[in-house]
Amino acid sequence: MWTKITNSKWFYRIISLAFALLLFTYVNYNSLVTNRNTAERQAIAATTKKTLKVPLQLNADTDKYYVTGYPAKVSVTLEGPSSLVSMTVNTQNFEVVADLSKLKVGKHVVKLKASGLNKELTYEISPKEITVNIQTRRTQKFPIQVTYNKNAIADGYITDQPKLSQNTVEVTGATDEIRKIARVVANVPLSRDTKTTSNQEVLLQALDSNGNIVNAVLDPQTIHVTLGIHLPSKTVPLSLSTEKGQSNLAYSVTTSVKTVKITAPSDVLNKIKELTVPIDVSSITSAGSYNQQVSIPLKDNDLDGADPSSVKATIKVATDRSESESENESDSTPTTSSSRSSTSSSSSSDSSSSSSSNE
Repeated sequence: MWTKITNSKWFYRIISLAFALLLFTYVNYNSLVTNRNTAERQAIAATTKKTLKVPLQLNADTDKYYVTGYPAKVSVTLEGPSSLVSMTVNTQNFEVVADLSKLKVGKHVVKLKASGLNKELTYEISPKEITVNIQTRRTQKFPIQVTYNKNAIADGYITDQPKLSQNTVEVTGATDEIRKIARVVANVPLSRDTKTTSNQEVLLQALDSNGNIVNAVLDPQTIHVTLGIHLPSKTVPLSLSTEKGQSNLAYSVTTSVKTVKITAPSDVLNKIKELTVPIDVSSITSAGSYNQQVSIPLKDNDLDGADPSSVKATIKVATDRSESESENESDSTPTTSSSRSSTSSSSSSDSSSSSSSNE
């Protein structure tokens, strides 16, 4: 049977087709690999151009000199093989330098150079040169002044003396710049109608006499400032009085507390010279001694607070003597009058007797 199959024309046709497919696949695979390798080689060999920003390095004696006028970063355009440009952009393993090592005090124009770049790369720096001002370096301590917008404080509120995490700052710069500094300030930003204490980290600024910022380095650059904002307070005499008492009773009230510290807006405090607290004694209907805890009325006096907030009062109650004496005098008048009438009759009788005797 196998012999019949192998001798069949279809068998050879199928074998021929299979070999043709294998040959086609082999040829096209090699061509595909060859094309891909060629493309990769072309990509590697192709040139490209990219621009990036890099920090500018100064080659100078910064312990002795202070340099101004240079940019923090410059633009560098790289050109060369694509892979090498991409790697350089990603790693940034090179630097742009301004060599000031041989320059003295004054203004100078300096050409910028790149170092650390692969020799297969070309580059262009923008700007190509810079103008720098080299001055003698100077460091000086300055006291810190706290400033804030007083109009931002709510009406009637006051501020305490600001508390700073430190009171002085070191300022470093060119000698000419340091001489311009009139003060170093910490300006505390406040919202409108501020009523609560401010705790903030505040940026320091060195200012000249016109309020312009001086080009210098401050150490530290920020400090913590606590600005107390609150209602004012004062201590005033305290007096107690009674109200709604019985007409036939006399009341006297005492307390060991002689003064009280009250808190309120300034306009309210200015009007209060003494704080009088009334005590309702309507519930006391008989003579005796009573103790009562009396709260300091805040709303009635437009106060925000009081210290102490309440006091212990002793109320002594007695029968009203003046009213009792008035009643007694009213009751004894007829008797007196009667007494006076009896005396008059007696005198008249005596007079008659005397007249009779004379006769």
